[in-house]
Amino acid sequence: MVSASLLFLLIIGQSPLVVSLQQTRGYKPGHIVGVSREKQHLYDSNESDLTKWHCLDHEDIVLDLSQINDGICDCPDGSDEPGTAACEEDIFQSVAKQSSKVNKYFYCANENFIPRYIRKSEVTDGICDCCDCSDELLSDYKLIDVGSNCSQLKKEFDDMVSTELLRYREGKKVLNGLEKKYGIQEDTIVRDGSIEEDKQRVSNEITLLSNRLEKDRVKLDEARRIYFDQLENQDPILYRFEQLNRLSLASEIVNSFVTVSMVSKCYGSILGILNRLSEAYTPSLNDKVVNDNIKKFKKTKRRAEKAKIIADSTIDDEQSENLFSYFTEEIPQLFLKRESEQSLRYVLGKSNFVQALIEGKINYTNDILEYIKEYSAIMDDISKNYNVNFQDAGVKSAVDSYNNYLDEYGESIESGPIHPSENLLKLLNEVTTFVNENVPKILPPDITEPKQGTNNDHMAPFGGLRTKLSGILSKLNLFSFREDLVSLEKQFRFYEMEVKNLDLELQLKKARKEILDDSRNEGNNATAGKLTELLELMGSQSYSLEDLLDNYSYTIRFQHPMIEGTIYQSENKIAGKKVLIGRFKTLGFNAELNMNKYMEHLKLTYSEESDLTSHLAGRQGDDDKSQHYIFGNLNELNNGLVLEYENGEQCWNGPRRSATVFVRCSNTFKIRSVHEVTKCNYIFDVTGPLGCNKTFEYEPPKFNLGE
Repeated sequence: MVSASLLFLLIIGQSPLVVSLQQTRGYKPGHIVGVSREKQHLYDSNESDLTKWHCLDHEDIVLDLSQINDGICDCPDGSDEPGTAACEEDIFQSVAKQSSKVNKYFYCANENFIPRYIRKSEVTDGICDCCDCSDELLSDYKLIDVGSNCSQLKKEFDDMVSTELLRYREGKKVLNGLEKKYGIQEDTIVRDGSIEEDKQRVSNEITLLSNRLEKDRVKLDEARRIYFDQLENQDPILYRFEQLNRLSLASEIVNSFVTVSMVSKCYGSILGILNRLSEAYTPSLNDKVVNDNIKKFKKTKRRAEKAKIIADSTIDDEQSENLFSYFTEEIPQLFLKRESEQSLRYVLGKSNFVQALIEGKINYTNDILEYIKEYSAIMDDISKNYNVNFQDAGVKSAVDSYNNYLDEYGESIESGPIHPSENLLKLLNEVTTFVNENVPKILPPDITEPKQGTNNDHMAPFGGLRTKLSGILSKLNLFSFREDLVSLEKQFRFYEMEVKNLDLELQLKKARKEILDDSRNEGNNATAGKLTELLELMGSQSYSLEDLLDNYSYTIRFQHPMIEGTIYQSENKIAGKKVLIGRFKTLGFNAELNMNKYMEHLKLTYSEESDLTSHLAGRQGDDDKSQHYIFGNLNELNNGLVLEYENGEQCWNGPRRSATVFVRCSNTFKIRSVHEVTKCNYIFDVTGPLGCNKTFEYEPPKFNLGE
């Protein structure tokens, strides 16, 4: 039977007659453990006495050569122990920044594989972190884990590279097919200087857009000035109305109704879970916790029905849209045109009704919240205390649904009462008061029927005629300057919309220019300038990706223009809830994320029966926190494509949902995983040909094939 020590020596390719654990303790001429070939000369004698050596950054401290790697930290800079863990790592934090001589990390020569650096704390701990086990040459410990040898790792590495390059070639082939399908010629993508030409073209477009935007802003300012000057002179009521902060009010209402709608969804979800449970559970199993809570649920539900509790997020969303339209379109047009299809009484009544609806709806939501808390307490008790031994399928399904419910709405259960913001109440009162005071001044009074039996009955027909004539004359007098005002308002709004659209288009062009200007993309991504064009062409046919993950269906939809692209999450069941994760914001390339995601992919794909990937991570420079990966430029077969999405549906007591979509090179489109990295912010791992770097050429790492 081969001893552990002999096995260790065989692994590192040394003869036991030359090296043993005891003999290597101390200085061995010609080779210092833990030091690269380029720095070996630093450990030759640097004193007149050839048996002496001084610390690299402290020439006044002179040691015997035998004190190098003897397991005792003699030098303040730690330079006498490059191959042991004798010196505290903190020593190297400041020293290594000031000196290029001192080894901050341990050097693994790894003959027949790839050299790398590891932390000093991993040295002489009984575990071979270097594939040649050189980190345990000076160890007193019995080896616990030898791991794979360097020759074995080299073979596994070559197999991995072959697999990855094949995957890349297949993905690139599909990408070429997509470009051909959508009419993007290959020679316009990969020819020399294409990026520079794209940059120049986009720069020219930015210049043209900027000039147009500047001119239109001047026109907008002039149209606004003329419109408001005319208003101030000819229609003081409309002028004062325009000073009201209606857009801020409309925005406040929409934000409040997002919360209202979320509470309604929450109520519908927990009520649905309990309704299904009450129909699916098995009472005859006599699970006291379940049976008692079902009784409590039915009693609470009857109370809610008696109180006429209604929660419908669809109605909430429709009301939100109607209210936004009321304050941004209906009321402004009423004051501008001074006419309405409805009676004065109706207009005033609607104004007061809208105010009551907004305040009442938000306050009514608190009643719904109380029932949510009661229903949640029932499910909380069941999920924690039901008898698992009964294996009641209905209960198990309800508990699973409740856990998903908590993931999405958990914080809503703990929240306090909901109230309209002070700013909303203030703005709402200002607008309502203004409408009630001034609409009677701009609309004719309602025609009332005269009381029968009066002495003026014979004058009734003439009274009606007189009222009509009065209205006609009034309109004739106002017609000329009203027509002017309407025309000026249309011109002002036209330039306002034109400036808004131009500004949005300019921002998209600038974002594209940033992609092209990114130095990381110039060398590695000749397709960068065309990916936006390809995505837009795919979007013109409403191209979408859809996959099922953890009982949720995710859909990433490309649209034209790209800003209309969306991501949705839907429950995988009949009439399941659908949530907007985000709308497309921008496209870019992220080299750091690309590296991290590629290493994740390698670990998931190749680590099940091998420790190869653990030998591909090393240390470099002064960065003590991040890893350095030593597989050449293999990660650059991915172009690092990232799509950013924002302004999704608002989370409960949190931000609006948003997402980052990272695309990895593959011949097929697929949503691989979705993770919530921070509250309501998701990262989607997607594979597909759009993630392939068309100009990639593999550059292998530097192997140590005989040092």
